[in-house]
Amino acid sequence: MFKALQEGFPQAQVAQTAAKRRSNIAQRKDIFVGTNMYPNLNEMPLVVHPVDHEAIQREQSAHLADYRFSVDQARCRLALERLARARESTPESVIEAAIEAALSGATLGGLARALRIAAAAAPAVGAVQIHRGAEIFESLRAASEAYKERTGSLPTVFLANMGPIPQHKARADFTTGFFEVGGFAVLKNDGFPTVEEAALAAVDSKALIVVICSTDDTYPELVPPLTKLIKEDRPDTTVILAGYPADYVDAFREAGVDDFVHIRANCYELLLNLMKQRGVV
Repeated sequence: MFKALQEGFPQAQVAQTAAKRRSNIAQRKDIFVGTNMYPNLNEMPLVVHPVDHEAIQREQSAHLADYRFSVDQARCRLALERLARARESTPESVIEAAIEAALSGATLGGLARALRIAAAAAPAVGAVQIHRGAEIFESLRAASEAYKERTGSLPTVFLANMGPIPQHKARADFTTGFFEVGGFAVLKNDGFPTVEEAALAAVDSKALIVVICSTDDTYPELVPPLTKLIKEDRPDTTVILAGYPADYVDAFREAGVDDFVHIRANCYELLLNLMKQRGVV
C-alpha cells in the first residue's frame, strides 16, 4: 500500500471518482435538495463567526514557551538524548525511551527531532484532494449575495415567456430552478402574445439576461424576431433559449441566441460563465 501511495495509484482512483461525482453534481444528476435543486432564495444564511488564526497561534506559542520553561531542562535533554540513541535499537526500547522523554516534559517537536534520521530522505506521497459536493453551488450563491451587497440587487434574469401558460410553463419552471440555484433573481410573468410585447418587457426589466421559454414547435417563428428586437434595443443582453432543439441550434445561434438551458446542460459551468460575463464574479 505504501508503494501504491508513493506511485499515486489510490490518489488517481479517488480523483477519477471525484471528477465523475463533480460532473454529476454540476449537471444536477446527483441532487442536493436546497443547493443544486429546489433552492430557497429567502432562507437565512448561517452566521459565520470569523476565527483569528494568528491570535490563536500566538496564544499557543506563548503557552508552549511557558511550558518549556516550567520543565526540568537538564532531565528533558538527557531523556531526549537517550531516545536519539535508542532509535537504532528495538522498537520496544524506542517506545520506552519515548515515554520517558514525554514524562520528562519533551514536546511533540522534541520527540520528532530526536527520532529523525538526518540521512534518510522523507517519503513523498501526494495528498488526496477532499471537497464537499455542494461547495461549487454554494460558491455561486455566495457570489450572488456578495454582488447584491455591492450593487443593491441580485443578478437578474427575465423570462420571455411566449404564449399562454400551458405553452411556456414547463420550461419557465425549469429555467427558474436552473438559475435560482446560483442565486439569480428570476423575473416571471404569465406570458406574452407577441414578440414585440415580450421584447419591450424584457428591455424595460433592465435584466441583462433574457431566457425565451416556449415549445420547440413555436421556436422557429418566435426566436429569430424576438432575439433581434431585444438585441437591437440593448446589444449587450445575453439571450438564452430554454430547451435544445437540435435541428435549429445553429440557426438560432446565428440569430443571436447566446446559449441554451436544458436537462443535459452543465448547470454549474453555465451559471459560472454568465457570472463572469456579467461581473458577478
